[in-house]
Amino acid sequence: MKQTAQASSPQVSATASVLRGLMALPDGILCVASDRRVIFLNPEAASMLGVRATELVGQDFSHLGRLGGYDDWSPVLGAVAERMNGEFLLRSGLRSALLVTVRRAAPDNQAMVLQLRDLEVFDHARRRASGVQMPRESSGSNRKMRPDFAKQRQISRYLDTIMSRGERALLHGAGVLISGESGVGKTEVARYLHGYISEPSNPFVVVNCAAIPETLFETELFGYEKGAFTGALNTGKKGLIEQADGGTLFLDEVGEIPLQLQAKLLSFLEERTIQRVGGERQKAVNVRLISATNRDLKAMVAEDRFRLDLYFRLTVVELAMQPLRETRELIPHLIERFTQFLNQRLQEPMRIGPRLLQVLNDYDYPGNVRELYNILQQVVVLGEDEVLARLDAPQSRGGAGDADADAPEVARSLKEMVAEYERGLIEQAIRRHGSKRRAAAALNVDIGTIVRKTRVSS
Repeated sequence: MKQTAQASSPQVSATASVLRGLMALPDGILCVASDRRVIFLNPEAASMLGVRATELVGQDFSHLGRLGGYDDWSPVLGAVAERMNGEFLLRSGLRSALLVTVRRAAPDNQAMVLQLRDLEVFDHARRRASGVQMPRESSGSNRKMRPDFAKQRQISRYLDTIMSRGERALLHGAGVLISGESGVGKTEVARYLHGYISEPSNPFVVVNCAAIPETLFETELFGYEKGAFTGALNTGKKGLIEQADGGTLFLDEVGEIPLQLQAKLLSFLEERTIQRVGGERQKAVNVRLISATNRDLKAMVAEDRFRLDLYFRLTVVELAMQPLRETRELIPHLIERFTQFLNQRLQEPMRIGPRLLQVLNDYDYPGNVRELYNILQQVVVLGEDEVLARLDAPQSRGGAGDADADAPEVARSLKEMVAEYERGLIEQAIRRHGSKRRAAAALNVDIGTIVRKTRVSS
């Protein structure tokens, strides 16, 4: 018995490894046992069929004929029943087409394997691979660095699955909601998805819903006509939706949209027309919509702070971004990439010692990717020892002593504390780099900002 258990262990491990690989594939994979039961489907197959994996596993394979809205599953079901190989094209509506490849699992095995391919997604990937209509990448010398999602997707299977779903959703015109904590990179994911499906010249308009005053929200989003109100421009003004015509509208912090304006946004999403404030004409606008939030929209719906119908309109496909502490496999890549970017602006390259590297790999990053980048900027300005001391301190990990440590500062305003912190950073950067201009480069700000803030502190 002991020998049998030892002999089967490698086989069990190999089977588990194969299943994990099938779970990560961009194609849908579905397996049917000899007794006609569905015994496995990966997340992509479940997504294509519009069903949860747990709802289909264990069911008779004839249930497939009622899923996904495709026209006629009978040839596929017949091939599975007769254990015959074949390729079948299924259609749903005018655009969507699914290529289903049916194969016997093995000559001596009664199980059948189905491979599902969304042809529109596959054709788009083929064009990209052949160099046709490839989106432009931002160069490393640009002031703003863009994530290398191609590399990150090789490192993280979870991220690759998320991005594949987003690509497929946009190709089919479905609304995408990117959810996750602040700093996980929701805007960059939206920008990547826009570039995946759009021409480089198509607009990508970011609307930070939390930054627009409630009284200005309607005019900012929908625009206004000449003379619509006192102080209006004589030419009128295009709203942000109109500016995104032919491209992508990204609604960041969508949970902050005022409740009374959610109905008007819903009307636009249903009719795809807008009416400027003070205007009488409806104008058709062709935009692709991506939204993002770090809030629980379902809870807001339950509290009557967010419209249920708008929630369903925005969340045809939800991409739930994991925090950095749950995707630690990405941390070494991000450290290397951020360090290379920062070193382009430095005369003396920054090097990270083994102790700091260990701390950075173990840190929980409550501020996610944005916090990691900020920490490396602090290394440039303050030096490795000071950053190490801060990261090793209990309060940096959310310890119980945080509130007491901040108690002496209560009498001072937030603005005063921020100004003092800025002055300290600038002064240390000037001392470390020897001039205001080099300090400005290290802090990634213009020289005018350094001059102005040092004048105030002197």
